[in-house]
Amino acid sequence: MKRLLFSLSYYAPHLSGLTIAVQRVAQSLAAKSYSISVLTTQLQHSLPQTETIDNVHITRVPFLFKVSKGFFMPSLLARAIAALTKTEVVVIVLPQFEGVLIALLAKLLRKKIVVWYVCEVTLPASPLARCVEFCLRLSHHLTLSLADEVLSLTTDFATHTPLLQDRKNVYGIAPLIVAPSVSEKANQSLRKRIPHKKYTIGFLGRIAHEKGITYLLKTIPLLTQSLGDEFIIVLAGSVAVGEDRYAAEVDALLQQYSHHIISLGKISEEEKGAFYQLLDVFVLPSINNTEAFGMVQVEAMLCGTPVVATNLPGVRVPVQETGMGVVVSSMDSKALSAGIVTILNKKSDYQKEQKKVAAVFDTEKLLRSYERVFFASGKTT
Repeated sequence: MKRLLFSLSYYAPHLSGLTIAVQRVAQSLAAKSYSISVLTTQLQHSLPQTETIDNVHITRVPFLFKVSKGFFMPSLLARAIAALTKTEVVVIVLPQFEGVLIALLAKLLRKKIVVWYVCEVTLPASPLARCVEFCLRLSHHLTLSLADEVLSLTTDFATHTPLLQDRKNVYGIAPLIVAPSVSEKANQSLRKRIPHKKYTIGFLGRIAHEKGITYLLKTIPLLTQSLGDEFIIVLAGSVAVGEDRYAAEVDALLQQYSHHIISLGKISEEEKGAFYQLLDVFVLPSINNTEAFGMVQVEAMLCGTPVVATNLPGVRVPVQETGMGVVVSSMDSKALSAGIVTILNKKSDYQKEQKKVAAVFDTEKLLRSYERVFFASGKTT
């Protein structure tokens, strides 16, 4: 039985695009009888330090304190050695400051090293943030230098990311995306919570700086000029780790434009499909390379909802490959507003059959690509 270890800072039950992308690949490989383990941070003291979920064995390392979104974990060395001795391949998921330690240990133990560079970290401007970003990029550079293979979510992101663009062993493989199911119960529940308007515009994701939610909310005066009073913006998602200050900015805009916004907070997996189907357009207003794909936009497409996405490497790829939306400038409320109105005026032009979108992101084909990178003895093709 082939054995593989994922090393990453955040894992289930934490929710983010990164953790979901890793979790889906890990669980899919475990279902194919691979031995899959995860080494991650014990984000909450209530979480067990060892646990098995869907045949994936999880080791959570406790931390003493954290700096920004990173953690100080004195017992990491011992636990990493124990985990690495039981595997053949280690997948180091970046961003992760301690990834360089895992890579060094794996190299000493002669394990195959795959670095999965999911996204970059761009923090709100401050001297401390610039220092954290510099140290993180240095760690990532060293980690990448030790890699046998490198993964990115798209070739587009890899070719526009300084740490990746000059490397030859980089493979762009999209995340595994499953069409959300839709239940009538969830549909009815959400309809009761969302005021009826002619146009429903939606966002689903963590409340975090890189998501650009404030730019979406600032489209409201502009949308009013084109749509009058007949629209509502629906937000769904919880506050990300370390984003309390940004959440306060969002809350201020929620109060200012309360007539045109409804915030649902965190919604369940069972409600996601109904949420997407209730929308006329889904908006992904991300502002920097901490967002490198945006799985939620593909989920929306699979539910028949067109998308406005910002023109960032990787983020623009789903719209470009499916034609199911428009790409607009980032950090630009005027451009977001124009994109939304363009879709609302000709919605049928941007709606595609679900099977056509699913074919672009075929999960079985993508999983085979991951397997080739993880387990091929030589260079992959």
